[in-house]
Formats: sequence, C-alpha cells, structure tokens
Amino acid sequence: MTMIDDIKNKVAETAKNAIKKSNEIVEIAKINLAIGDSQSRINSLLRDVGKIIYDAYKAGDYFAEEISSKCLEIDEIVDNVNNLRKKLCQLKNIKICPQCEKENERDACFCSRCGYRIEDEAEDKME
Repeated sequence: MTMIDDIKNKVAETAKNAIKKSNEIVEIAKINLAIGDSQSRINSLLRDVGKIIYDAYKAGDYFAEEISSKCLEIDEIVDNVNNLRKKLCQLKNIKICPQCEKENERDACFCSRCGYRIEDEAEDKME
C-alpha cells in the first residue's frame, strides 16, 4: 500500500503545483491587461493634449492649466504602469533591462541583449 500512497501523494503534489502555476498565469494575464488598458488611456490623454494645444493655438488662447492637468493625469497612469510592471517582474521572476527593455533572469547582472549593467532594486535604493 505504500507504493499506492506514494503515487497518491505525488499526484496531489503535482495537482497543487499545477494550480499554483495556473494562478500565476492568470495573475500575469490580469496585469498585462491592466498595463494595456493604462497604455490606451495614456494614448487617449495624449490625443486630448494635442487637440487642446491645437485648439488653443487656433484661438490664440492660454492653455497651460488644461495641459498641466492632463500631464499630471498621464504621470499618475505612468506610475501605475510602472508599479504593475514591477509586480509582473516579481511574478515572472525576471528583471527588465532599463536600456533596451529585454526580459532577463532575476540573477543577471548584465542584459543578455545589449550588455547593459542591470542593477538590483536594493542596490538602486542604497545609492
């Protein structure tokens, strides 16, 4: 009976690992969707800024306040996207090269594409 118990335990462990991995995949997909939605919102705001600038130009109006509010909104969304990307890197156990945006192994010191030195977040905070 111990052989059957061993098989049951291995099947149960494999099932738990599969569930954990599928949950990670779902979380990664949710983050990627949130990033895509945020990028779409940024593009929409940039179109709005362009229209405001053009309309103000045509009318000879002062438009700095309208532009500033749109830029602040864009900055907030960019911060949110950066936080989502950090979370995604943690889930995928990777780091992104700040030079070329290539995904690299978590323990990499240099980018596998461009050779740029990749700092750890802990090292960045100490400087």
